[in-house]
Amino acid sequence: MLRFVVLAGLLFGGSGVSASQAESAAADLKPEAARVVWIHDGDTITVDRSGTTEKVRLVGIDTPEVDDERPEFRAAAYAARDYARSRLKGKTVTLEPDRYQPDRDGYGRLLRYVILDDGSDFNDEMVRKGYARVYDRFRFASKPRFKSSEGDAKRKGLGVWTLPPGKWRSSSTF
Repeated sequence: MLRFVVLAGLLFGGSGVSASQAESAAADLKPEAARVVWIHDGDTITVDRSGTTEKVRLVGIDTPEVDDERPEFRAAAYAARDYARSRLKGKTVTLEPDRYQPDRDGYGRLLRYVILDDGSDFNDEMVRKGYARVYDRFRFASKPRFKSSEGDAKRKGLGVWTLPPGKWRSSSTF
């Protein structure tokens, strides 16, 4: 819990916002429809919300970086991005906030689950299909379900679970 309080303080720029205040603020947020206009990578998209474009960071998942110096990791990053593009680009989705996450991350991106028109959680789909791993660093409501999906993907040896051992991120930007 202490890590979450410290993280919430960092995310809110040291504004003195506590974890409980972050949870309270997130509780006030409602799901909303948006049209996906661009997919930057497997865990970041841009949406149009009633004429305003916003970057969205998918809650609870982490995909390899497209600028990773290692070819296998870069290929996995492009596979995640391309899969996300095939599933999301041009589609209207529901952006659902998480009760434990603030509205935005430290980069100003909205933090959301992306819910498809059939009601399925795209964030979890990315984990289940091996395009992403669970972003364990943060607390989020769907973590138990995502961890179960991650275990299945690991056992099946899908996607990111075929990568060689090593640091998760290795690029010139980190």
